[in-house]
Amino acid sequence: MTVNDPLMSPFALKNLKLRNRIVSTSHEPAYSEDGLPKDRYRAHHVEKARGGVALTMIGGGALVSRDSAPAFGNLQLWKDEAEPWLRRLADEVHEQGAAVMKDRRAMHVVWHTAPV
Repeated sequence: MTVNDPLMSPFALKNLKLRNRIVSTSHEPAYSEDGLPKDRYRAHHVEKARGGVALTMIGGGALVSRDSAPAFGNLQLWKDEAEPWLRRLADEVHEQGAAVMKDRRAMHVVWHTAPV
């Protein structure tokens, strides 16, 4: 049986080739451990890739500065320790045939209290 659904057709954007047009947009599932994308966070994205997603976006609400206070389990991507965890996540998502990208939005919020 041939499926003629445009959603399932491959998509290319310059050098990025996606197997279909299904994208899981960035959000913050609060699966980090110590602010890092450890096993539970990685497994969440790998399973989406295994399920057929062509592109999974990570790091919605991620903190990119030490000055930003985590509010609800945010990834703290300013930490050097995040790099090997992100590399492993990307490698395993790629093994499932999907692409992974970091949401370009990031939180850099410094809370200041004003005198009353």
